[in-house]
Amino acid sequence: MLVDYHTHTPLCAHALGEPAEYVQRAAALGLAEIGISEHSPWMIQAPDEKLAPTDEEFAQVVDAVQALQRRHNHAASPLHVRLGIEMDFVPSRLHRARDYLAKYPWDYVIGSIHHLEKWGIDNPTYRAEYERRDLWQIYEEYFAAVRQMAETGLFDTIGHVDVIKKFGYRPAGDLRPLYDQLARTFEETGVVVEINTSGRDKDAREFYPAPPLLDALARAGVPITLGSDAHRPREVGRYFAEARALLLSLGIDKIVAFEARQRRFIPL
Repeated sequence: MLVDYHTHTPLCAHALGEPAEYVQRAAALGLAEIGISEHSPWMIQAPDEKLAPTDEEFAQVVDAVQALQRRHNHAASPLHVRLGIEMDFVPSRLHRARDYLAKYPWDYVIGSIHHLEKWGIDNPTYRAEYERRDLWQIYEEYFAAVRQMAETGLFDTIGHVDVIKKFGYRPAGDLRPLYDQLARTFEETGVVVEINTSGRDKDAREFYPAPPLLDALARAGVPITLGSDAHRPREVGRYFAEARALLLSLGIDKIVAFEARQRRFIPL
């Protein structure tokens, strides 16, 4: 039984396909659950950028998902639909995150980092910044922010945990001490980490998290779930067979599913 808890909608302005099309794709793949998890309205954006919905647009996303839930979430349905959100971790805007936690009946909340200060670390527009900075410092700053995000206790799941590698920039040297420190924080805070399969289609050419980081998470007993980070219906469930095989090879035979922010384990 597999779930895909990381998908988007056109209201983020960089995705295609209506929520119903993502659900149809999930059903065709035989997934047990699919979650729609649009970006949070407080995502950092330049004045000429559109990367996330407004509050009013997010309400439209919720309406669409709830309509799909009424259609699919019954005992006879092989596929259930979950309401999620990919909440940007912006320390100065945590009041917005807290307000949204009470605003809608979430099934799960993903915490993600897309910016260090105002630098969009996964935005191709700002890719050249990696050439101007020290890579070790970037990685240390990014993973410190991820640990801080987990320690807030606001999020159920950590999204694309090592997205800092998206464009293929990696510092020379052994990253395992950073990975082990991150795994300890996740173990202590009790968060779930997604295997985000979209990294295979980026310059990183591998899932988020990287194999050594996933190994550290497995050794620490950090729970795992799945997300394709689909921005088009055809991307739903991408590379999930490979992700499942990878998890089983590490001795992980179950993943986390969510309903009303309560977790349960389902077998792989």
